[in-house]
Amino acid sequence: MFGYVKIYKPELKVKDYEAYKAVYCSLCRQMKKDYGIFAPLTLNYDFTLLALTRMAFSEECPGFKSGRCEYNPLKKCQKCINGTAELEFAAASAMLMCYYKVQDDIEDSSFFKSLAKRLLKPYFAIKRKKAMKKYAEADAVIAKAMAEQSKIEREKTESIDAAAHPGAAAMGELLKIGFAGETAEELQRFGYLTGRWVYFADALDDMESDRKTNSYNVFNNISKEEAKEKAVKVLNLTAGELARQLEEMKPKRFKEILENIVFDGTEACVNTILGKEKNKPTRRRRNEQESL
Repeated sequence: MFGYVKIYKPELKVKDYEAYKAVYCSLCRQMKKDYGIFAPLTLNYDFTLLALTRMAFSEECPGFKSGRCEYNPLKKCQKCINGTAELEFAAASAMLMCYYKVQDDIEDSSFFKSLAKRLLKPYFAIKRKKAMKKYAEADAVIAKAMAEQSKIEREKTESIDAAAHPGAAAMGELLKIGFAGETAEELQRFGYLTGRWVYFADALDDMESDRKTNSYNVFNNISKEEAKEKAVKVLNLTAGELARQLEEMKPKRFKEILENIVFDGTEACVNTILGKEKNKPTRRRRNEQESL
């Protein structure tokens, strides 16, 4: 997960935008508190969504109060007064993911190209050790996903479903940890589709660079134009399934924010990747599209 799923601000009400920023800022604070001053540098929107979605279905209402940014005291921001458990979980997941990503990059690169990552690995190893003491299940989920993804890349798997599965399954498992019954099942499905969409967005974004470096990309086994067309189609179909899943769920809060991310944010992201940043999302009802 690398920061693809986020809000589309022009279509979001001010109160919802402030709530979203409050979750983002609170997660930043939590990462600094739990893992040190440099930890927030790894924060991205995907882990904000992880925290936001878990908070949306949690019994504890986060609530907000005014504060000041810990990195820029001149800047005011909102912060959560509750929901610490979900923030701690998201912060730990982010640090665990960083450790395994650094390890994966080292394994995939030559010694000199990976030198910087080799120097960073001891730092992230310490943070991972701390995170896994409390969240061993999350560590196991991410470790399994990264190992499976590495195998897929080595084998240059051509199946788009197989290629996207490890990351998708990991997001589903991370979302459902701590929940039970129907809610856990719904969160797992929502997480799976979110992780699947993120994988395809990342593949589309990296398509050009992967062709130049001859790196693995599940869409690059066909011509450039065909690959781009196929990626966009798969992204839209996945977003349609994600929209349908969200409509079946009953979050206790943040419904409008989640809808904005799923309907407007995903489309805006694809437009940005394709170089159409100025194109306003159509907010089309993706759940009316052809099923996967």
